[in-house]
Amino acid sequence: MNDFNRDELRRALRTPSDHGADAFGSIVKATSGLNFARSLSRRRFFVAGGATVSFAALVAACGGSESTGIARLGDAPTPNKLVEAEVTDITLLRTATSLEHNAIFVYEAVASAGLLTGDAAEIAKRFLDDHRAHAEATASLTTDLGGKAYTQPNPRLQSVYIEPALKLIVGDEATGIPPTDDPAADVLALAYALETIAGSTYQAYVPLLADKSLRVAAMGIGDQEARHAALLGVVLNPARLVSSMGLSIAAEYQEEGETQTAYASPSAFGTQAPVPVTLGAANESGIRTNVNLETPSLNSMVYEYLDAEG
Repeated sequence: MNDFNRDELRRALRTPSDHGADAFGSIVKATSGLNFARSLSRRRFFVAGGATVSFAALVAACGGSESTGIARLGDAPTPNKLVEAEVTDITLLRTATSLEHNAIFVYEAVASAGLLTGDAAEIAKRFLDDHRAHAEATASLTTDLGGKAYTQPNPRLQSVYIEPALKLIVGDEATGIPPTDDPAADVLALAYALETIAGSTYQAYVPLLADKSLRVAAMGIGDQEARHAALLGVVLNPARLVSSMGLSIAAEYQEEGETQTAYASPSAFGTQAPVPVTLGAANESGIRTNVNLETPSLNSMVYEYLDAEG
């Protein structure tokens, strides 16, 4: 037995009536008693769907040009035109300057909190002076090209990496983050990552800079950043230093009783891969937070149009 009278439904759909309500009544009669939740097969779905479309057409025909009063979700907003952000020498210099200010921010915060002492504090102080000089140099090069120097930390790196990293180190009572067990070690690890990323950024910018004289400046500053990272790597993990095949050290550089062996870092600097750093206190499972620092991508470069938005 059929669930509904198909012949009646077909006649209702074919009836050229001027009375939409009569046609709809025939459709209702033809489909009465149908359990859609139980027996609506794929074929019947299309039959019922056709009936619904026909009813909509009938309603539109009866209504003429008058509004049906059916509410709409709303009009789509006019899309904003994207800014054409070109990566120029000025953009690269402004971005490099912003990275220097990221490092300046960290070293100043560490010094203010007294998180480092002894030789580590002296190293941080020297590096802070270097980054201030780098920021001044890249800012000066920016203005020489007719651009506006950038004088703040890189906004994206600051919000995504730097500020969360410092909260992991010193703790944040508002969000329930406890301070790390060894703040000095975590500060040095963060500084190592920052210096490595800075060196990698200058390395990446060398072939991108159109002005060849700027490439020389980028190589010089990048070399200093890599030296910073190498020294911090020694402080963090001196056991990973390896012998350089027994090469001797000049006598004027030897201390009394020192073995005449030179040492070198076991890996090359200048990688442009993300730098992982483990920070903060361990959770209940004994796991600490891993943060991956990366060189600035296109969405974190400091374009000139950002000044107007700020």
